[in-house]
Formats: sequence, C-alpha cells, structure tokens
Amino acid sequence: MGHLHEVKKVYRDLRKQIDTTPAGLPEGPAVYDILKTLFSEEDAALAARLPIVPTGIDTLARRFKENKDTLKLKLDRMADKGLVFDTENPRTGEAFYMLPPPVAGFFEFAMMRVRKDVSQKDLARHFHDYMEGDDAFAKGIFGGETVIGRTLVDESTIDAGDMPSVLDYERSTDLVKQSKGGSITVCYCRHKAGHLGTACDKPVETCISLSTAAEHLIRHNFARKASKEELLDLLAKSRELGLVQICDNVQHKPSFICNCCGCCCMMLRGINRYGLPHAVKTSNFIAAVDGSACAGCGRCARACHIGAISLVPVPFSQRGKYALSAKVDESICLGCGVCAATCNKKAMHMATRPERVITPVNTVERVVNMALERGKLQHLLFSDPGSLTHQVLNRFLGVFLNLPPIKKTLLSKQIKSRFVQAMITGKLRKSGRWVKKI
Repeated sequence: MGHLHEVKKVYRDLRKQIDTTPAGLPEGPAVYDILKTLFSEEDAALAARLPIVPTGIDTLARRFKENKDTLKLKLDRMADKGLVFDTENPRTGEAFYMLPPPVAGFFEFAMMRVRKDVSQKDLARHFHDYMEGDDAFAKGIFGGETVIGRTLVDESTIDAGDMPSVLDYERSTDLVKQSKGGSITVCYCRHKAGHLGTACDKPVETCISLSTAAEHLIRHNFARKASKEELLDLLAKSRELGLVQICDNVQHKPSFICNCCGCCCMMLRGINRYGLPHAVKTSNFIAAVDGSACAGCGRCARACHIGAISLVPVPFSQRGKYALSAKVDESICLGCGVCAATCNKKAMHMATRPERVITPVNTVERVVNMALERGKLQHLLFSDPGSLTHQVLNRFLGVFLNLPPIKKTLLSKQIKSRFVQAMITGKLRKSGRWVKKI
C-alpha cells in the first residue's frame, strides 16, 4: 500500500483507539491493509469512538447523540462481521458493546469461518506481513509477565500421586465438564496458513470456545454449537495428534481452549520465531527425563512444538562409549505433556514445578494486569475517546503511572497484587467501577 501519510484519518483514528487495548496495535503499513479490508469507512468511524470496555447501549446512544435503536442496528451489523464484541446482561437484557482487541479478538474473528465478503487470501497475507514483518506486535502481546494464553498439561501423563495437586482449572476436561457446552470453530492460525500455502496436516476445525465467548460466536455464526461430549471428544483426538492445548489465561470462565501446533499457532510462534520464552504461560508441570530408561530415539524431541528437547551424548558403558539421551530445556518447557505422551519407553514424565505458576482469577484481573504491565491502565479507567474529560484524565494518569519510579513500584509483586485487587473490587476510584459489572 502507499505511504502512511496517505492513510485516511478515519483509519488512523481507529488504529489509535485499538492501540489503547492492553496488547496494542502498533503502527505499520500492513496494519492499515488489515483495517481497510475489514472495516468500511463508516464502520471505522463508529469503531474508533467505541470504548474498549463493555458499555451499555443506553450510554453509547447518549454519548453519540444517536437514536438507540438505530445505533443498535449498526453495532449488531458490525458484530455480525466480527468487528464489535457484544454481550447481554442476563438480568436486565441490556445490550453491552465494546471494541474488541486484535488478539484474542477481531483478528481471529476474521478467519473463523469461510467468508465471501472479504478476500481471506489477501487478508492472510496482510496478517502475515504485519505480524511477521517485525516483532513490535508480538512483543506487545507476548512480552509482558501476563499473557493471553496458558498451557494445559495432558492429564494422562501425570503420575497418580501428583494428580491430587492438579486443580480443576488446570484440567481441560474439567473446564469443559463445568461448562454448559460451548462451540467449535475453524482455527484462525491454520486457516490463515492455508491461504499462505504453509499449513500443516493437522485438522482446521479445532478451536473450542466456552462461556460468553461461545455465545457470541454462535449468535453471529462464527462457530457452531457443541455439546460437552463433542468438546471432550475433540480434546481427546487433539491429544492423540500431539497438539498443545492452550487455554485462556484465567481460572474462572475461560473463553477458549485451542489445540495448537508450533508451525501455525501465533502464540507458539511467539516462542519459535521471536524467542519470547513466556509467550504462553507454562503449566505447573515440567518435563523430566529418566536417563536410565531413555533409548535416545528422539520421539520426544520431534514431538515438542517449541524445540525444548534435544538429544545429547551420555556415557553408557565403562568402555567410554556414548549413547544419546533426551535433555529438556527447562527455561522454555511449557509443561504440556506432549513429549511424555509420545514416549513409548516411559522415560519422560511430568514433574511438579518447584514454584507454582500464578493464574489470574478472571478476565478482569488478566486484562488489568496486562494493562498495568504495558503502561496502558489509564485507557481502562478513562476509555471514552469522545470525552474531553476522559482525554485529559487519560493523558495525566498515563504520564503519572509511567514515571519510572512509579511504574517500578507498581510492578513489584506485592504492590502490584494489592493494586490490581483494589481495581477489581472498585475501591481504587469511582471511575473504575465498570470492572464489577463484567
């Protein structure tokens, strides 16, 4: 496309508003190719005014000075195209809308189904150019301590004695059983890779959504409804295929479970391509090798999607001869159990990590953590782009929170925990009470 100064203001405004989400949307030529492909100028103008937190239709209509029913029709149409996220208060029936982040959000929605209203082949190329062109986007999503996805360990690879220590939210099967069912949809990553001619041979329809996310996807025809039994069957088949199961990085009401491969998955490529070791949060387990049982066959090394296992020479006789044995790079091991599941010598097993991995309690805590770490907390508190008061307070708080001594203090483990909890309970300040409603 042309130079950035040739991009219409409506798309520059939209990118700036999306960039206020915790993961951000950094500047770059290809990002405007994405936005222009997905958003008409009318849609872009409306989306650029939407807050990044769920906001009721009554409030939006008042802010935009538009008829409520007319505005709702526009937003519902955009939600059908994957450009707006909507939900409903189950008690009052009031509709809430928000501008979704790129990930997990409208990037995935764009490729979750086969569609004819846009060229998905062109879109796949734009995504590739944007995300593979440099590491700015990847670092924004995967560079902080709190990330979007966490690893689920293959439960079949855990020793019986360790099973009681596995919490319900760490088991993919329990997450599904505790749900009311969910949805199954096309994997954004493999669908995109297919258009680029780089897809692997793993199935495409492997993405599971749960809770409010599933309801949204089903309502707007991005996914098909699936029973608990079908979801459990998909989990089992994906484990048999040696796929890594990655879940929404929250304890309660996770929105997705993906069945991922290192060649296509955007999260795993954050590790493989950009060397970001914590692009996906690890499970509370880590692969460990029984050297006496290891035959050095390399099955585990070939199965690992992030190259965390290598074969090294080890002495095997008193005559000084050597054999090969598996070695785990503990600094990047996800604790997924794919290696242990593929080892037919039972030489690989999943050991409990010495220090427990902390998982955010819910989506609000994850989002607030991500925003705090990335210097974007002010955008959650003052999220109305059309309000002059919000603009002033946003800038003031942004400067204050990002002063080096302030940020260093807030990111210390103890202070950060207390600060985030204060945010979630709404005690920090009145303007932060939206989080109690999500």
